[in-house]
Amino acid sequence: MRIHQWQRIETNFLYPEIFGADSVYGKGEYIDFQPGAVIVDAGANIGMFTLFAALRCGGDAEVFAFEPIPTTYAVLAVNAEAANRGEYAAAMGARPGASLMIHPINRGLSATNETVVFAHHPNFSLWSTRDAQFARQRLGRFVADVAGFIPVAPLAVRRAAVRPVVAWMGRTTTVTATLVPLSSVIEEYDLTRIDILKLDVEGAEVAVLQGITPTQWAMIRQVVLEVEYFATKDVIVEMLEAHGFTTYWFASERERYGAVQSEVCMVYAWRAEDRS
Repeated sequence: MRIHQWQRIETNFLYPEIFGADSVYGKGEYIDFQPGAVIVDAGANIGMFTLFAALRCGGDAEVFAFEPIPTTYAVLAVNAEAANRGEYAAAMGARPGASLMIHPINRGLSATNETVVFAHHPNFSLWSTRDAQFARQRLGRFVADVAGFIPVAPLAVRRAAVRPVVAWMGRTTTVTATLVPLSSVIEEYDLTRIDILKLDVEGAEVAVLQGITPTQWAMIRQVVLEVEYFATKDVIVEMLEAHGFTTYWFASERERYGAVQSEVCMVYAWRAEDRS
């Protein structure tokens, strides 16, 4: 499957995380992809998870892919258009009668309707966030963790060697973006169910979940999200379990890379009655 990309460094970073043998989204015991699924992809970037989900659904799904950064959204829209034309149908193993529709949407999700300023990282768009403090904390942690992978030289030397690369990745520009609550999207598209809600929203996870009304929670069958901090994970797990979900989480970067400071977690949630 050949896709359009923003830049190769990001695609190479995303591919093993999403499509690889150790994909955090490929854990079948926690995420159930079925043909005909309705999927919301919040923080879609260029559409890698969107295409992966469509692949796992046999090319038979409807995906609402949200990306608030205009330049990143432009690439997402091209990939969505190609998928909707059937260019990836063979790679997805689409059966006769399969129907794939990807809706690329140049908005982000939040608790309310907002116009906000993002710190956009043009050299590493995956890091773009509306939370400047979140961005600074992540850069500091990333320097420490990457320096830890270098086996020789004093720690201060290792960190000095890493900082120019991190500074390049962390270069920011400001971008104004529109955010909407998921509740309004459900009403706008007259959705009656969401089989999978995926969030990768760089510190805005709680706000996105707060944008769902109490009566709408029942239509959501599965949630999968990346969370940066254990404390936030605890809040989200409590929120999901209060809405009737069974949950599982693990510290994904510690499992993958070993002794790092990262608290990045994957959280999975599902309805127990759907797995019986």
